[in-house]
Amino acid sequence: MLEEIKEKVKAEFGLESKGYDTNILLIECERERLRDLVKFLKNNGFSYPHTVSVVDYTPKGGGFQVNYILENLNEKKFVMVRVNLSSEDLTVPTVSDIFPPLQPHEREAWEMFGVEFIGNPRLEVMLLPDWAEGLFPLRKSYDFEKHRKPSKEKK
Repeated sequence: MLEEIKEKVKAEFGLESKGYDTNILLIECERERLRDLVKFLKNNGFSYPHTVSVVDYTPKGGGFQVNYILENLNEKKFVMVRVNLSSEDLTVPTVSDIFPPLQPHEREAWEMFGVEFIGNPRLEVMLLPDWAEGLFPLRKSYDFEKHRKPSKEKK
């Protein structure tokens, strides 16, 4: 099943994919083709979105990765779509209109890492206090000591 989708993705998009695990296929994609690829995967049975996650590779000289995990529930197979972003351009188009359950995942990734999901209608703070806006606490560069609010003295 994963071999079949691998061939279809190559034929349709010219993208190479590789096995990530025994039941996971990894497809690296440019941000400009993300929406078309996600729609294609949805139409080919990968209709259950698990998550959107971001990885910060800046300490290793890289940028950021945005990973989308989709599952084909009938086959119990997964596809991970990965988009690499440079630190200078942390934008990617939203897929929340294709998979509405991913909308809060995109919001969290925006709030915690600063990745802007273009077209997401609700990129607004949902977890952090007002004083932390724009600090992106899950980035490797985040300085917890610098931004820690002083605790109230106990009496």
